[in-house]
Amino acid sequence: MQDKFNKNYYFGDVYSNYDEFLNWGKVAKDLIKRFGFNSFLDIGCGCGNLIKEIKKQKENVNVYGVDISEFAIKKANSPFVILAGCEKLPFENDYFDMAHILGTFSYLSTAIQIRRAIKEAYRVARKMILFDDVYDNPSKKSDDYDPYRKQVFSQKEWFSFWQEIIEQGDIIKTHKDEIIIKKS
Repeated sequence: MQDKFNKNYYFGDVYSNYDEFLNWGKVAKDLIKRFGFNSFLDIGCGCGNLIKEIKKQKENVNVYGVDISEFAIKKANSPFVILAGCEKLPFENDYFDMAHILGTFSYLSTAIQIRRAIKEAYRVARKMILFDDVYDNPSKKSDDYDPYRKQVFSQKEWFSFWQEIIEQGDIIKTHKDEIIIKKS
């Protein structure tokens, strides 16, 4: 699968220009303001745009991004963006204040893989998990359409996956197209 996430994926077939796909500076500013973390992991970070913006905007923050695309890692050209899959993250338990997932798990082929990835995100996050970009099946003309996505679940269905692993005392809620898990 990782060989599909090449230059043509980020700058051609799916995204015309991944660097301009989102206003990464605005996204970073919003996340910093809303969640006030001191350490942050972007799971499925692509070319590392969000990680770089967070590092620019917040001093003394421990940030990392992981992705399975060798192209994206090379393009990021950052020691904070590393090659790793979301089912086995190379970090200690509770290493980050916050784990962020922007649509990444929809590229996994099976529910078993999704559950493994969810458990890994939960394992490395000490305080908060933001599961972002949850939507129903977009049309081919939509900005959210991506032919490489394997799983498209409703917010209610994704919510139930997360409910399987959260512990007593954790809070799980939705906000727009996000699922937010606050660990106790």
